[in-house]
Amino acid sequence: MTDLELISEVNNRGYAVISAPSAADDPFDAHRNVARSLGLSDAYTPVLYRDLEVCDVVGQVGPYNEIPRDSTSVLPWSEMPGQQFHVDGLLEPLGGIKTTVLHCLEQAHSGGETELFFSCEAFLKLSAADEDAARSLLHPEALTRFATIAVTDPTRLRAMGSAFGRVDGALSTRFSDGTTEVWNTSGNPALQRALDYLRGPALEAHSARIRLAPGDMLIFRNDRVSHRGCAYQNGDRPRRLTRSMYSSAPFRRTLDR
Repeated sequence: MTDLELISEVNNRGYAVISAPSAADDPFDAHRNVARSLGLSDAYTPVLYRDLEVCDVVGQVGPYNEIPRDSTSVLPWSEMPGQQFHVDGLLEPLGGIKTTVLHCLEQAHSGGETELFFSCEAFLKLSAADEDAARSLLHPEALTRFATIAVTDPTRLRAMGSAFGRVDGALSTRFSDGTTEVWNTSGNPALQRALDYLRGPALEAHSARIRLAPGDMLIFRNDRVSHRGCAYQNGDRPRRLTRSMYSSAPFRRTLDR
């Protein structure tokens, strides 16, 4: 696949999977290489991980991280729970992180898929069927996301905003629906209808599961696609992924002649 074809696939389908062997001495070299191919800006450090107190607690600095952060503490054959759907960038504004790259270094013994929910597609479908419900997702107080990291003033680690909206003319999503989200459904039946649709029929029609093999890389539009990691069981060695995020979308600035 050429760079231009890869850019087109990520932007048009919302994601792509490629083979990207990792250098043994630097597991993030593959991220830098694909970012150059995609015309991405430098890797982005989310707002949450620029908070000095948060960095002290979680031990993450800079734009690259491993999942889990400390694989040495993972026991062989241990079971890991799945995540809920979210977009990366807990405290970012709508469309703040446009591209996420996940690279598989070691896959789980079983499970471990990444499930993509094409939430912007689902929103457009809802808009055609129930305009009031779709409009409720655009309200600037529809969705609050918050961190559960123990800091002295946790109220600063909260971000309220719409779940969907237009950024530079393009539909964007921050649809997330787990233990670090609160939906403002009180007295708002339209928003509850929207959530019932997104949590049920929309997932069946607008989702895909991808299980990466070691060396595979998943690139997706974080501003258009929500995602979650599925439950898994480790093998003798722990499942390991690396991740980077970008504030720009794939874009070919110059065409080869």
